[in-house]
Amino acid sequence: MQTIASLKEGDWVEEIYLATTKQVSTAKNGVTYLSIKLSDKTGEIDGRLWDNADEVAGRFEREDFVKIKGIAANYQGSMQIKMKTLEKVDDSRVDIANFLLASKRNIDEMVAELTAAAASVTNPHLKQLMNSFLNDQAFMDLLRRIPAAKAMHHNFIGGLLEHLLEMISLSRDVAKHFPSIDGDLLTTGAFLHDIGKVRELAVRKSIEYTTEGRLIGHISLGYEMLVEKISTIPGFPAELTMLLKHIMLSHHGEYEYGSPKRPKIQEAVVIHYLDDLSAKINNFQATLQKENIVEGGWTGFNKMHDRYLYRKAGYAADAEPAEQDEAGENSNVAAASGSKNEQRAARSGPAKSEKLPLDL
Repeated sequence: MQTIASLKEGDWVEEIYLATTKQVSTAKNGVTYLSIKLSDKTGEIDGRLWDNADEVAGRFEREDFVKIKGIAANYQGSMQIKMKTLEKVDDSRVDIANFLLASKRNIDEMVAELTAAAASVTNPHLKQLMNSFLNDQAFMDLLRRIPAAKAMHHNFIGGLLEHLLEMISLSRDVAKHFPSIDGDLLTTGAFLHDIGKVRELAVRKSIEYTTEGRLIGHISLGYEMLVEKISTIPGFPAELTMLLKHIMLSHHGEYEYGSPKRPKIQEAVVIHYLDDLSAKINNFQATLQKENIVEGGWTGFNKMHDRYLYRKAGYAADAEPAEQDEAGENSNVAAASGSKNEQRAARSGPAKSEKLPLDL
């Protein structure tokens, strides 16, 4: 299969992709053209067709599979396919595995790990709350399938479950370093922070936003789910309810990132930063793989990180033998320059400015 990530400028493309968007537009010269977004499990690419645009557009709908023929070209710094022909393809002829990534981890094993995490919680109210979700079959059926995002991170089947487990594991590590942090609250918050995504996202032929996901969003949806579960647990402490609500509402950290509140308790601060860390490292690793970046190579401009990303090259450990003077003593000891780094600097000439170029 000619995956989208593998396409290079000038390639002749003859392949089946998923049409995720569809629009007929008119260019400045008055010519009508068809613009679509084509996708597979490796990425998305724009497609343009200029001949008989209206007629071709009538042959398919958004979320249909289409077989296209055309040439991959670079347009204003981005790859697109200049399509010559396009035909709708029946779903039965398509291997859905070419269009939906799945977690490399076993789903059943991840569910078992999550169950064990809930069992390790000592606070009886928080343990009961976690188990109320784990015993909700409809919720768990969705959690086993839903990704953590449409595009940015953990965007594959089982991605949300994998992300939540990663958050729980990171939270436990952090709690070991800060004794004043409530480990049970942190574990529960890590589990709950993104649960609204089971209602925000849906997996069909691709990852899509649900209507309530677009209108309400996962933070508010998760808040509703939390309140509903707590209401079924007699005697759940009001203070604990408030703290969990705060973690839910503040995990995006800043107002400009869609967070209704900013973190104001230790546990909420930790959840926010670990959520950001989990997402960005997953995105970093997925980008290197998706763009097939070799050691010492750079990715294209990454929107999530707002910069280009570098895949570090292998490097040998500094095992430079110590220099000996005539008396057999280490000449580096008591040298006027001090450390090896300073000696290297002396050998390489005048010190360079520590100012860095614009970080892209």
